[in-house]
Amino acid sequence: METGRVLFLTGAVLTHAVVGYALVRGFTDADPRIGIVFGIAPDADFWFPAAWGWPLVHRGLTHTPLFALLLVVGAYAISRDRTAALAVGLAISSHLAIDSLSPAGIAWLFPLEASAGPGLPVHGPAATAALWLVSIGVLAWRAGDDPSIR
Repeated sequence: METGRVLFLTGAVLTHAVVGYALVRGFTDADPRIGIVFGIAPDADFWFPAAWGWPLVHRGLTHTPLFALLLVVGAYAISRDRTAALAVGLAISSHLAIDSLSPAGIAWLFPLEASAGPGLPVHGPAATAALWLVSIGVLAWRAGDDPSIR
């Protein structure tokens, strides 16, 4: 894989992790590491062999509202904790929201293969910087509520 592609994918994955972490930390009392794990969970499809084809491709099954719902329900079934389920939902939804704005979009109507996005460069330098700045803002806002950080 060429260096530019590796850097692009690294930046995208890190952005999904940061946004997921910030949302969970900012809006729940759950362990914010949930945001990292489930913020990048849809990209587990990078590990699927290309020969498997649709829907086991990048932006296939793991980038659908159905997959997100299954993870949220699974988190609640395992933990019996609404806060943990909310954290999973926030993190994975942030990933889907960001990727749905890209040119490739996501499969909102899964199992139909059709997907389209408005074509925004959500993983380009400007959008990445904006997502990081908003995430840092959420973390700074929440830090004001945490006496252990002062």
